[in-house]
Amino acid sequence: MTPKEVVKKSYEAFAAGDLPTLASLCAQDMAVKMGGEMPISGEYNGFEAWATGQLAKMQSLWPNFKLEFVNMFEDDGNVFTILKMTADGLEALSCHHAVIKNEKYAEFYIFDDTQKMASAMNA
Repeated sequence: MTPKEVVKKSYEAFAAGDLPTLASLCAQDMAVKMGGEMPISGEYNGFEAWATGQLAKMQSLWPNFKLEFVNMFEDDGNVFTILKMTADGLEALSCHHAVIKNEKYAEFYIFDDTQKMASAMNA
């Protein structure tokens, strides 16, 4: 798979709630980083840490959370995805940067509009 195909498949798995497929696309020692001061912000090392520290909390913090593709760019294994993020009381754009090596996520940087997310979470 190309780096873009890996990333596209990962978003499809996330949308379907298919964590085994999502995990299969991640390197054992992947690093995930999300800025801000959200309950899910921080650094995660490995898929299990990311899944329990962030992914498992998304729907409870933002009911009906969904991501919709806007655009995707790839350069030498670096995939930048622009997404429309929606949930109850939330609509914002987001940018994610994935570093794909050997057809797996090595690094994942999440640049979400945490201010809008905090407002929706507290509504």
